[in-house]
Amino acid sequence: MDYLTCHNARLTNYLSLVKTNELTLWQEICHGSFPDMETTEKPYGEIANRLRWHRELEGLTQNEYAKSIGVKRATLNNWESGDYRLSLDGAIALRRTYGLSIDFMIEGDDDALSMTLRKAWRERSLVNSSG
Repeated sequence: MDYLTCHNARLTNYLSLVKTNELTLWQEICHGSFPDMETTEKPYGEIANRLRWHRELEGLTQNEYAKSIGVKRATLNNWESGDYRLSLDGAIALRRTYGLSIDFMIEGDDDALSMTLRKAWRERSLVNSSG
C-alpha cells in the first residue's frame, strides 16, 4: 500500500471517531493559547456598533438607512451584524450622506467627528460605562 492510500485510510478512521460537537485536540490547544479571546466575538463588532449607533441616532430603520446611502438592506444588515467589514464604498457613502468620518467608522477615532456627533458618541459611551 502506498503512503497516500495509507494516510487517507488513517485519516478517514480518525475522522469517523471525532464527534462533531466536541473540540479536537488541535482546537483545544489553539483555544487554550488565547484564553482571553472570546470565541463568539464578531470580527467587525466595533464597526457594527458604531454603524448601529449612528443609524439609531438618526432614527432610521435599516431599510431607510441603507436606501439613503445607496446599498441594499441585506448589505447594511451584514455590516451591522459584525460578521462583514464595512466596504470602502459604503464608508464613502456614509461620509457623503451623513458626514461620518471614515476614521471614526473604521478605527473608532471620535476626534474626526463633527462636534455634535462627537458629543453624542461620548455621551453614549459614558451612559454605557456607568450602567
